[in-house]
Amino acid sequence: MPLGPTCPACATRVPFLKTQWGLGTPFCCRGCEALLVVPRTNIVVHLALFAGIWLARDYIPSEWYRALGLFIVLAAIVLPLTWVGTRVRLANPG
Repeated sequence: MPLGPTCPACATRVPFLKTQWGLGTPFCCRGCEALLVVPRTNIVVHLALFAGIWLARDYIPSEWYRALGLFIVLAAIVLPLTWVGTRVRLANPG
């Protein structure tokens, strides 16, 4: 079983950037040219990441440059998890 999102038509792996940017915008599968879309529900995860950074910024040691250090740590954890959990749909089912 492949790790990460795949095309529902041909099981070709979807590129990481397509699962993080341009959510809700249709794109073509590299394997079968089917029109795919990543639902905008991933935006909730990105907003939660931002909120976590903002709320915890005062608790990060100043040696880490506070928010920047926390952002790097959370991004290293959350972004791969969102990639693994992303579901890709056909943009024009039928």
